[in-house]
Amino acid sequence: MRIEILHSVEEARAILEEAAALFRVCFNRELDRRRWSQLYFLNPYGPPLVTLGYSDAGELIGYSGMIPQKLLGADGQEYDYSLSISLMVDPRRREGFATFYSLFSAATTAARERGVPFLLAFPNANSYLLIKHGFGWRDLVETRLYDWQPEQPELSAATVIPLERFRLGDEIGHPFDATYRQWRSYDCPYRANLVNDRLALIYKLTDDGILTILDAQTDRPDRVARDLGALLAHTGAARARMSGVHAQALGFDLAALSQHGDYRLRLCYAPLTAEPPTMRFSLLLSDVF
Repeated sequence: MRIEILHSVEEARAILEEAAALFRVCFNRELDRRRWSQLYFLNPYGPPLVTLGYSDAGELIGYSGMIPQKLLGADGQEYDYSLSISLMVDPRRREGFATFYSLFSAATTAARERGVPFLLAFPNANSYLLIKHGFGWRDLVETRLYDWQPEQPELSAATVIPLERFRLGDEIGHPFDATYRQWRSYDCPYRANLVNDRLALIYKLTDDGILTILDAQTDRPDRVARDLGALLAHTGAARARMSGVHAQALGFDLAALSQHGDYRLRLCYAPLTAEPPTMRFSLLLSDVF
């Protein structure tokens, strides 16, 4: 397999059609080009690092993308890293470990040579086993996704006001300036609201009637069902979807929630020259949500 490393937006844009064709083969659906453009071409934190694997016949059979990202502490300290995304290997080349190993070894070496201190990823089930057992990646968070809807529609009106900033808590976490929010909202606008003066949420609404919670906190867990129900009524959403981490932070009993399929959500990391700092878990760290 021939490996090629791309270091610029222009190079990544030039192979978009090849990437889209491989995506179609790997996932049996079309590539979301708007989302792809957001991640690879419009990222305000720098150009992507793309590793390509070509067969002897010149066909693209492997793809690994890494995009520069940033964490921010309450004291203003910044932590640069890269998020590993879009890991693809042609299904016809998945027998054994050789193709994946060559591809991801080259990608990891390229990231280290670029000076990336550590990598984060939200891998799917197949990639998770490969990077964990083949490359020694470590777990930060493992949880499931849950759906919630009130037993009866909440009739009381919700008081919904914008939060002062696009982040919750004082831990190290994603940036919250206008540049970050505008970039993250390119594909689907995010909302950051305080509900009934006690439930703070960062969330998004999708056309299927789902209110997906990306981060959450409250000082009144005993009123969460009422507050969240009122927000659903306010927005017209049918149900709320959240990680187990956020469900427990809000005081929900996971056994009382509906599990969203068999999907496991994992945040993993690989230190290259440094360990990642302890950070607040938010789905805004992911390329999926």
